[in-house]
This record gives sequence, C-alpha cells and structure tokens, in this order.
Amino acid sequence: MTLPDTRSREPKQARSRQSFEKTIEAALALLQERGSDEFTLADVSARSGVSIGSIYARFQGKDELIRVAHGRKMDDIDAVSNHLFASLSISPGAGLELVVRAAVDWTIEVLRRYADILRPFMLRATQDETISNRGAASHAVLARNFSAVLNQWPEGFLHETDVDWSFNVVYSVVARRLGLGSTMEGSGNFDWQEIAEKLAGMVASYLLAGQQAATRP
Repeated sequence: MTLPDTRSREPKQARSRQSFEKTIEAALALLQERGSDEFTLADVSARSGVSIGSIYARFQGKDELIRVAHGRKMDDIDAVSNHLFASLSISPGAGLELVVRAAVDWTIEVLRRYADILRPFMLRATQDETISNRGAASHAVLARNFSAVLNQWPEGFLHETDVDWSFNVVYSVVARRLGLGSTMEGSGNFDWQEIAEKLAGMVASYLLAGQQAATRP
C-alpha cells in the first residue's frame, strides 16, 4: 500500500512552518469538536489565525488539508500504540487469559484515547480513498501489536488466523461502544473493566479451543 508523503509539503522557513502547523492543529481541533468534517477553510482560518491566502498557499483545498492532518494524527496514534504495547512484559508463567487481557486493555486504551478524532476520520474514510488507506495501515499497526502480545504466551503456538479473528472481534466490540464510524456520542458510562474482562475470557476460550483442535491426533 502506497501512502502519500505529506512531509514534502511542509515549509522550510520557521514562520511559514509555524503557520502550517497552526493550520493542521486547527483542522484537527474542529474535526474533534464537531465530530465531522462540517467546517470551512474560513473556520480553519479563524481558529488558527492563519489567513485564507496562506492556507491556500500550502494546501490545494480543504480535502488536502484534512488528508495531511489525518496522516499526521495517524502517525501519532501509531507511535503511541507501539510504545504502549512494547512496554508490556509477560511473565513466563502467565496464563492465556492474562496475556489476552493485557492485549485487550491496551487496545481499549488506544481507541478510547483517540475516539473523538477517529470518529470523524472514519466517517470521511467511507468516501475518501486516501484516508481509508492510511486508516487501514494504522489499523494494521494496532493488529500487529495485539498479535505480538498474544504470541508471547509461553505455553504454546497460536494459529495466526485465530489471533487475527480475536483482534477483529475485540476491535469491533470496542469500536461499536465508542461509536467509531458513526455520529453517535462517545464512550459514555460503559464499564470498560467489565467489557475487557468479558472480551479476554471469550477470546482466551476461543484460542485454547483452536489450539487443542490443532494438536488433536
């Protein structure tokens, strides 16, 4: 998958670079506050203090600005995801449900932390191929991190397709609760500890059943 290189658009001069960053920050703030891309470049200009002319000097229009802002935010989310999952240390005697719970907890953490900005981007992704592709790449980063944790289980081999299914189930449940891909409100008063516990138990049972079936003569 080839993703656009937005770094080439970044200005070199300090003053221009500051305006560039302010414009991106304003677009991200409007997306997060409104929960959609229902704003104009005039709104971005008013929010950032950067003139419309200066915005058009750096971006071809609102669509390009949102795509650049999206790429920047996805880079941030990927970096946080990598850091959080890399910090996990699985003890040699850990049971599978404990391992799964660790992966589930960090998946919930990443999605909850960025739900307000992911929601409008996911809505836009349904009609914007660039954002859809970059979002898919970030989704794959989270999936790899989830898989890497499960594969630290010291008791045996887990089939890749079973691990993939497990991540997709966890992601789908959490995303639905957070209203990702819809205009509904965010996480509300869900008991996330209870959700994590139930997901970990279900996924661990599924993985164990798959492992036993694979080793059965």
